[in-house]
Amino acid sequence: MKNVIKSALLATVLATSASTAMADVTAEGVRFTGDTEFAGFCKAVVKDDVRLLRSAVARNVGLIGSSQREVLRVINAEGGVTCNGVSLVEFSESRSASSVYQFLTARS
Repeated sequence: MKNVIKSALLATVLATSASTAMADVTAEGVRFTGDTEFAGFCKAVVKDDVRLLRSAVARNVGLIGSSQREVLRVINAEGGVTCNGVSLVEFSESRSASSVYQFLTARS
């Protein structure tokens, strides 16, 4: 019975983590549209701020994964969190967010 509950919870977490937060660049900065529950990850890329990314990872421990390492693994997985329809790694590369890109690729 516990295994059924755990697998149902894992399926819910994976479905939630596959959400998309889209960033539209406007004259006033960045506007997040779509599912913005995980927009903190995209915001960290836009600002090229590893500290902000680590904070977003820490805030999602227990929601996405049981540890920070698990959260990083899930958000970087294929079908994980996307920004503007691409993975976080691709998004950080396209935004020239070198600090965040190096952090994400080193942890992959």
